[in-house]
Amino acid sequence: MSTNREIQKFVQDTLHSLLDSINKGFQDNELAYLSSQGKNELQIRDKIAWLLHNKVTKKYGNQYVVCREWSPKGFGRAKVDLAILELDATRTYVISVIALIEFKAQSVVKKEKWYLTEFEHDLKKMKDIITNPQYTICKDADMYFVFLETGQEEKVEQFRPIIAYSQYLTQNVKYYKDTKDYISALGAYWKDFNSRLINPQAIQEPKVIDIGEAYGYRQYLSPLIIGPLKTTDIKSQQ
Repeated sequence: MSTNREIQKFVQDTLHSLLDSINKGFQDNELAYLSSQGKNELQIRDKIAWLLHNKVTKKYGNQYVVCREWSPKGFGRAKVDLAILELDATRTYVISVIALIEFKAQSVVKKEKWYLTEFEHDLKKMKDIITNPQYTICKDADMYFVFLETGQEEKVEQFRPIIAYSQYLTQNVKYYKDTKDYISALGAYWKDFNSRLINPQAIQEPKVIDIGEAYGYRQYLSPLIIGPLKTTDIKSQQ
């Protein structure tokens, strides 16, 4: 196994582990509070970046780094949420890209089209980097899409003016109090991501993580990790 392949497997395993234990990165009820005020994408992305960076550098040395908002020089304004990079021995330039990771979040459990469109957009962005002959450092990179779905115990009544998603709590939203239906809906919605890929991926069974209570309401997080993907998994129009 090559060093890069070994590190790619380490990133894959560690990404799953960190998301499955996301509460350890926050104080009690902190993530529930943050999630009640809006999408939790950036808060979770940044926490994962910090924890993953520490684990990667501890195991492989400080020539391996996790960089937020990264793209190769000359690519334009578009950035990838996280990139795991290998630097040269002097730590002055990038010699290899290990993985690219995009995050998206939804604040209610409801079937929608926007996140499938964003999935296609993010895949195209990463594929454009990897297949560009100018960026040979990226040619072997793994690609990941992380979807963070937050759910509520029940419909919000109190504190509606300050809970960001309250206006979206319609009859189509699933609530955790109906646990079996809630988990079944998550699994069904997530399978739709495969319609945007050439090679279907094994969609993991939804794991529902209790992230605490905010304003008297318990909240739950279900992370979906799609990847590692290669460019051959992505449709040509993406």
